Amino acid sequence: MAVVTKRYDIKATSEYSRLQNYTSYQPTEVGTFSISEDGDFINCNKAKIPTLKTYKLPLNLNEGYSPKAVDVSRETSFPQWEKGLKWIHGSKDGKKSLSDVDVITQRGVLKDIGYTNHNRYKNPWKFEACKYKGKLYIRKLEQEEKWDAWGMQNSYWGKKFEEFVMEQQAGTKATYNMLKGKIGNRNFLLSAEVDAVTPDGKHMEIKTCFANKLNVKIPLAWLQSHLGKVDVLYYGLKDKQGMVYSKPTEISMAQVPGRYVKAHEANAMIGFIGDVIDWMHTAIPDGDETWILEYPGGRGRQIITLEIQGQKFMPSWYLQFIDGSKEDDLVRQVEALSLEHPV
Repeated sequence: MAVVTKRYDIKATSEYSRLQNYTSYQPTEVGTFSISEDGDFINCNKAKIPTLKTYKLPLNLNEGYSPKAVDVSRETSFPQWEKGLKWIHGSKDGKKSLSDVDVITQRGVLKDIGYTNHNRYKNPWKFEACKYKGKLYIRKLEQEEKWDAWGMQNSYWGKKFEEFVMEQQAGTKATYNMLKGKIGNRNFLLSAEVDAVTPDGKHMEIKTCFANKLNVKIPLAWLQSHLGKVDVLYYGLKDKQGMVYSKPTEISMAQVPGRYVKAHEANAMIGFIGDVIDWMHTAIPDGDETWILEYPGGRGRQIITLEIQGQKFMPSWYLQFIDGSKEDDLVRQVEALSLEHPV
């Protein structure tokens, strides 16, 4: 098979800030699912979302740490992505739940795309995509993360902080909302993890951060949380020994633009997502084929590429569901009867 590559030239940030105001992205919640401790899919309601629990300071985030503990806590992206497909399959409207959707993906995918122009380190990213029956699907690659000892310890600290402050519901490991929203010209359906919910129903994003890095970390956290309809950022401020001595910092999402993120930068992040996804939707032909979407990073020419991989994309069970004809045949039969016997 001949290699087919398509290129998107990244423009200046100012070009994207004019495309869409970030406030126009107002997703709605259309469902919730959980992942059990064994990794199984559970279609559920908001009652499964974790809550905050009582704890005493200081918190020692090193408690129980070992490199193996970090490896065990990792979760591959493909099963998580397929959980979103399972929600579609099990939703009350079935295939009809996709009737007004152009793009099905994960919040983390859109977060990495949207932050491309604002990442001072120009970190690369890579995803897989497919357009099937007019719908664009994008997922994270299943790959082993390469961390040094410091990176592994930091990752563990984040997980440990969540363990200290979050009260998971019995039998669940994580809970996700399914959201519908519009960015640019496309309607999205995405899965987004919900860390916790406050007694008055506000959704929280729980993170750790070094105290002197908070201003640097908030812009990416804001984008991630804005995409996931989060209300509050909840930061445990740690020192370099992994200790949290002070009460966590709570920041309302409404306070971030203008204080931690300039409004035109917030607009540019959302505008960039819309422009890239619109290009992808047009560039990828319809069919069950995997395309690699890649941003190579670095300081050179700023481009995004699409390259066909030549492998199938969809899980077989989902194809059977999407391609199933019984529901469509029944609708056609009812319509035919209505025409033959008008009221």
